[in-house]
Amino acid sequence: MKTDRSGRSHAATKDAGNGTGRAAGSPRAEKHVPYSAPALEKGLDILEMLADATAGMSQNQIAAQLGRSVGEIFRMLDVLERRAWLYRSATDSTYRLSMRMFELAHRHPQIKHLVSVALPPMHELARGTRQSNHLVVHHDRRILVVAQVDSPEAMGFSVRIGAHFPFRLDRVSARTLSAFQPTHRRDELIQEMIDNDPSPLPRARLQKMVAAIAARGYEVKESATLPGITDICCPIFDQSGFAVATLTQPYLRQRDVKSSIEQSCEAQLRTVRLISMGLGAAASDGEHRPFGPPP
Repeated sequence: MKTDRSGRSHAATKDAGNGTGRAAGSPRAEKHVPYSAPALEKGLDILEMLADATAGMSQNQIAAQLGRSVGEIFRMLDVLERRAWLYRSATDSTYRLSMRMFELAHRHPQIKHLVSVALPPMHELARGTRQSNHLVVHHDRRILVVAQVDSPEAMGFSVRIGAHFPFRLDRVSARTLSAFQPTHRRDELIQEMIDNDPSPLPRARLQKMVAAIAARGYEVKESATLPGITDICCPIFDQSGFAVATLTQPYLRQRDVKSSIEQSCEAQLRTVRLISMGLGAAASDGEHRPFGPPP
């Protein structure tokens, strides 16, 4: 029997090329051995680490964080920069993620369709309430802002497109997305909030909070991260009848803005109803209680 340079028989490795990983003549592999692609894993490690970084990082910092030498990563950094996955600051030579991943995500048909349906009503909402608003989806244990409309006012607050945050309790979109899911998916998302939180609440308390949002149909709460902001967050449904995204207004009180929190919430509820129907949701999906105190 012939052998290759690794010493393995051709008969034993014949099926590896078709991805089965089985020995010839074997009806089923006894144990799947994962394939190794060290260069790819190195590049993914860099991208995932920079996605969590709050500031740019130098070559030395990246190498230290990953437990590698500069010699192991500098070619990978050069390729990622050349392919526009990273950009390097001209002032301090630190590396940051580019918007490349965000641009690719927007090519995904579901996200592209969601944004195209949502943007016109989002613009109309901003004109009516004089507040910014943004569209959020769940992605890889995080919340990701996929669309945003500024307030028409000269001053205002907004969250930039492409911003992403850990999926946890202090993010209004995380709580609201969790509330409007089938039971098994709600349980999974609640567990994500617990896992992502350095000081999580007891599971029973989290479940109670999420259930209250589901009963009310939306969430209105002072921001846990930005003093002076009141978050108004509503679910967006598709034909499944479950939430695929949330729409949030970070409400900022201003002297010349006449729309109250109550009025802005009612306008937002009408907006998400339009968006949801545009995504194929039934007219009854997302029905809500009138604005008021929690049930």
